[in-house]
Amino acid sequence: MSEQVETPAELAGATFETTIRTRAADLKSELIKQTLDDIESWRKAVDREWERAHPDQMMGPPIDEKEIESFRNMVRTEYYEWVEPAFERCLRPDPDAINPMIEALRTIESTFGGSQDNAGNFTPASPALARINDVRTDMSHWQGDLQTNFIDNFLTPLQTVSLNQAAVAKVVREHLECSKVLYIRHRKGILELVNQSIEAVKILNNGRDPKSYVWGTLVGISVGTALTLATGGLAAAGVVLIIGSTLAQGLTPDPKPTNELSAPTAQEVAANISTALADMSSDMFTEERKVQEAFNTLYNTIADSRAASINNNRSGPVAVATPAVSTAKPDEVTDGSLRPTD
Repeated sequence: MSEQVETPAELAGATFETTIRTRAADLKSELIKQTLDDIESWRKAVDREWERAHPDQMMGPPIDEKEIESFRNMVRTEYYEWVEPAFERCLRPDPDAINPMIEALRTIESTFGGSQDNAGNFTPASPALARINDVRTDMSHWQGDLQTNFIDNFLTPLQTVSLNQAAVAKVVREHLECSKVLYIRHRKGILELVNQSIEAVKILNNGRDPKSYVWGTLVGISVGTALTLATGGLAAAGVVLIIGSTLAQGLTPDPKPTNELSAPTAQEVAANISTALADMSSDMFTEERKVQEAFNTLYNTIADSRAASINNNRSGPVAVATPAVSTAKPDEVTDGSLRPTD
């Protein structure tokens, strides 16, 4: 995933928020309208409100017009007040909120990157890291135990650690990009849900069989963590992240429809919409857990490696041991441990 993942315009920022707020308001209005206009929906509303108002009585015609109007007001002001807040809760997270972190990691990746051949020759991506090779050249004018120790136990591990830091930044960035794909797909699912819901409500018409409107939940992402780090100054650093199937499906693939939104009455359609929103929330939780577990695996891998290096003062894939020259006393330097070459 070298190219940046771009959020489709209709799913980004204020455009998406405005669309969802507007369409949720339309859905609420349509539910109210159809509950009042559709015969079966209105009959169900009257039955419900009569039972609430007269729990100990059997309904008997005619119902007083004043009471009928109070039932209408209940539908207008109470039945579907949950609709707009339910969809507004889906406005977050914003996929593009991750962009600054992704770009920061991309910068770290390019700064610490480079290449290293089988002979240990290091070609850094950043001019600043070229100083590693400069110091190696400078130290070649010296000889002795401290000189050897500094090159073998500091400079060589340092260039390897640099490549590994770039590898870590890359895999973390790709994890975040997987998260962004997840949130983009979530937004697409919510937009499709509200649009399909409006159509499922509109089709209600005085008791006739409603047309089927089916909605699909999230297409899952595929996340795996396999961080391969260079060791010993010879192996090449690389990262393997199982994301191919995620983007091979397309950034926003169409999910297989599995949830029926249509129903005989507006109230039942509303219940199906509520269930669909709950399914989407459950899907999101499952997918976010995948990313969380991948991050935890990555963190534990790095933490364990660093702890082993620090506790034993030995260079490892992501930490460099303190070289002996850092604690050398003057007499240890002047007795021949570090001396100019001839």
